[in-house]
Amino acid sequence: MAKHILLTRESGKNEPWIHFLEKAGFSVSAVPMIETSVRSIEIDASEYDWIIFTSVNSVRYFFEQKLAIGVQTKIAVIGEKTAAAITARGYTVDFEPTLFTTDVFIEEWLALRMEKQRIFIPKSDIARSEIANQFIVAGHGVTECIIYETILPEKAADRLQTVVESTPIDMAVFASPSAWRHFLRCYHADLTTLKIVSIGPVTTKAIMDSGFAVTYEPSNYTMHQACTLIIERELV
Repeated sequence: MAKHILLTRESGKNEPWIHFLEKAGFSVSAVPMIETSVRSIEIDASEYDWIIFTSVNSVRYFFEQKLAIGVQTKIAVIGEKTAAAITARGYTVDFEPTLFTTDVFIEEWLALRMEKQRIFIPKSDIARSEIANQFIVAGHGVTECIIYETILPEKAADRLQTVVESTPIDMAVFASPSAWRHFLRCYHADLTTLKIVSIGPVTTKAIMDSGFAVTYEPSNYTMHQACTLIIERELV
């Protein structure tokens, strides 16, 4: 019987990877463990020297609110998909780190050694503030603003239970700490038999802090690399 993999990202973000993994020979189910919604803000983002986008959702909700980016404002991003979301809207990415982690982003951006910059960071309600804190220490002016909220989707627990009762899960993939925490609330089968795939060190830390081990974590933190790693390691 084909190994059964659970994908937990937001609705709409799992479909390409369902087909990718199914084509390789896996059985795949998707039960989103997170859902996002806009939080309206009023701010003139064009006044800033830099805007930092750390996720596709931060890009999405920024532009949904028709916030302006100044002609002289530069854009920094974390993540391939985040960069693609910016360029798809006709803007140029001025800075992205060599590895898609907060620590590398901070280190490499600060290595540019710019004079005091005015920086705007749109973020989720559960996002950490490492970038803002480190940049403030370095002498920059930073404004963080919650632009969207992350919640557990309605009926997620029921949907997960239905999937598990149909076919036990062999492996689950998580791309955020919030998806992992919501999964813990909803999953009632034996977690010790489950292989866990984590995309990124922040998610890995959340999983390990809960007392569980991560089976696979790709070296570059993308869904494509995670799925490729699963295929390489599990189809032997």
